[in-house]
Amino acid sequence: MRSLPRWFARLLGRGGDFDAFDGIGYWQERARKHGVRAVLNIRHTPEEVEAETRRQREILFPLLAAELRPDDCLLLDFGCGPGRFTPALAETTGGRVVGVDPIQHLLDLAPPHPRVEYRRMQQGAIPLPDASVDVVWICLVLTAIPDAAVLRATVDEVERVLRPGGLLFLVENVHRRKNPPHLRFRPEEEYLGMFPAVPLRRVGEYVDLEERISVMAARKRGE
Repeated sequence: MRSLPRWFARLLGRGGDFDAFDGIGYWQERARKHGVRAVLNIRHTPEEVEAETRRQREILFPLLAAELRPDDCLLLDFGCGPGRFTPALAETTGGRVVGVDPIQHLLDLAPPHPRVEYRRMQQGAIPLPDASVDVVWICLVLTAIPDAAVLRATVDEVERVLRPGGLLFLVENVHRRKNPPHLRFRPEEEYLGMFPAVPLRRVGEYVDLEERISVMAARKRGE
């Protein structure tokens, strides 16, 4: 696994507070307050969490299955949170899944599965070797990274661990609305061009509480 990005090292070397810089403190408190619901649109009530998760699976998993290949054996659930999708991803792919998240409280809520391992991200680094992952699943995570520098480092990390020919499956809120302090709503066009090595295309969409959610996928160049 490569070293931290140089801009991260500079920040930490100056005694910088990474959690504050990355907004992780906000999400830690939100997770403590709301539990599993913290990763959803907070307008969903606690009683709606299970039904909304089931609805998302019914929409997203057929789209994922259409993109999978028989040799896709290791999937990374990036920003897995409380593992709402992680065990079901293992069942869908038939392989192993590593779920990563920076919030330990959410990882503590994640359900066990014999082919799933949960790991905590620290200082923005994905704890996996270069080109080791066949599929990266990112569902409603990048919207929660408002800082442009942190987002660039995240994109670099995802591309680092995804092997050439590996699949990136990205789900993000592309609704046009005012940005609160800890979220950044970006247009679909920005996401489609966000990963230099992955020529994303839209493969589906759905609506959540009147907000448009785009589903994008493609394989990394260099196969």
